[in-house]
Amino acid sequence: MPRPAPSDAVVICTRNRPGPLRRTLNSIAAHPPDIDLQLVVVDASDARQQARTRRLVESFALRPSTYLPYTDAPSSARQRNAGLDLLSPSVEIVHFIDDDVTVHSGYFETLSETLRGRPNVGGVGGVVLEPSSTNSSARAAWLRYLFLLSHPEPGRVLPSGIATSAQHHIADASSGLRTTAWLSGCASYRRPLLEQHRFDRALTGYSMLEDLDLSYRIHQQTRLVVQPRARLTHRRASRNRLDAERYSYALTVHRRWFVEKHFAASSARLAYWWGLVGQLLAILTSSSPSRPAALRGLIRGVRTVLARDHPLLRS
Repeated sequence: MPRPAPSDAVVICTRNRPGPLRRTLNSIAAHPPDIDLQLVVVDASDARQQARTRRLVESFALRPSTYLPYTDAPSSARQRNAGLDLLSPSVEIVHFIDDDVTVHSGYFETLSETLRGRPNVGGVGGVVLEPSSTNSSARAAWLRYLFLLSHPEPGRVLPSGIATSAQHHIADASSGLRTTAWLSGCASYRRPLLEQHRFDRALTGYSMLEDLDLSYRIHQQTRLVVQPRARLTHRRASRNRLDAERYSYALTVHRRWFVEKHFAASSARLAYWWGLVGQLLAILTSSSPSRPAALRGLIRGVRTVLARDHPLLRS
């Protein structure tokens, strides 16, 4: 008997991570979803790793699977758009997940049910469980609020270009859906919205803030929520991650791009620079061994922003 046309799709972008991707696909297979899913993997790997990834995806028989070798310069934003172009006409809901997550039982069904049962919701994300980290002191938290690096409310997007997480674990998840102004890269949307809003093609490589940019645009049009009953674990694969200097540099530049794109008021520019002062103080008072590298990245980023010597800042 032929398979029914898929109503949902899972889009995964990857680069040189066949091992982590295998674990991600195995986590889906461990709890086979009871909805009809199309799997799309867009792969910007080098030739050798691409061959391994292709075999992995093509052998994943649990779902109808589509493998796309991405031959242009790597860009997670453009890869996600390429994945959207491959979806079957029957797909109504698109689930984006990273290539280094473990999907918990019922994840896709719960998010799909949330969208189908609430016409006023356009996008939904589950709880993303991250490796544990030490809690900051009350004084450090207050300073982060002061410099617009954080906010007491989750899911807020600040004019400094900072966004507070809404998809973290909370002790009491009985309150149900939580409204948010943005969603991470692991989130699900109604397909018609993704035909209106695409990931910004100007973002290349790691495409930092691609998820914030897309979801915040969609937030201007419809409601976004977090569904605490849907969960996945972000394992944070080490390969192809930016080091501390490059991360600090990219964050400085990309936040400026985001602020200019979404906040017209001149006060937002001041908020951006005020946030950088706070970021500088946080780096200088940090005991992390990567502090010198993070400081170098921040200084390079400030120079780039002032000179507008970056493709994102030249338009």
